[in-house]
Amino acid sequence: MSQSRKRVSAEKNIPSVKPRRAASARAAAKPALAAAIDYPRDGEAVFAGHYAVRVSAPGAAQAQVKADAGPWWDCREAVGYFWWDWSAEPGERELLARARRGKGRWVPSAARRVRVSPPA
Repeated sequence: MSQSRKRVSAEKNIPSVKPRRAASARAAAKPALAAAIDYPRDGEAVFAGHYAVRVSAPGAAQAQVKADAGPWWDCREAVGYFWWDWSAEPGERELLARARRGKGRWVPSAARRVRVSPPA
């Protein structure tokens, strides 16, 4: 009986060691965040009025879009994309999107140049 007690007490004194993941495995677990305006395409001509801008930002919790030097507007999330309902005014416009995970830092997209024509 004394041997079994020693065995149990010896097992309790074994330090538990958690295996460490390699740095590359941690990076692979969470891909880098990226934001991109899918539509309208760069250089595309659209008509003035309502246009639903589509933003891709896989893994993002939040996305925003702005037109020209205006304020940032929150996007709504639906069917795997972020959407911004834009009231496009005629002229040359520049759209920019940004996305973030949780309360992290914002990651901007490339600028998108769009020509907005008067309504038909």
